[in-house]
Amino acid sequence: MSLLDLFKSKPKLPVVLVVDDDLMLMEMYEAFMEGMNLTVVKVLDNRTTVAMAEKLQPDLLIMDISMPNITGLEILAMIKAKPSTMRIPVLMITGEKTTGDVETAFQLGAADYVIKPVNRATFEQKVRPLLKLKP
Repeated sequence: MSLLDLFKSKPKLPVVLVVDDDLMLMEMYEAFMEGMNLTVVKVLDNRTTVAMAEKLQPDLLIMDISMPNITGLEILAMIKAKPSTMRIPVLMITGEKTTGDVETAFQLGAADYVIKPVNRATFEQKVRPLLKLKP
């Protein structure tokens, strides 16, 4: 059964696509979303992000800014340039405390951002409104 078949066969829960080059951080973000009734799909190879977003049409994309191969900002620009993915809200995660990347992310269409290190309360405060979930 393909990933798409799996989503089609189950009741529709909000789908969150998480993209990071650090598997431990992705596992942590997934743990933060436990109990929120979400389907979490993790992408370690950021070069597949745009294709995954087009196929899955997630309700939210959570993505690190600083990654190898292609940056989160470059992926954000591609996602916001495509009619099929431009309406997907994107929450950017950054380790930088400077405002440069954050300003660029907003200019490219990011819905919000979180600065590392991320804690559960802050993460949920950012994710819930983007998915229109009640606390």
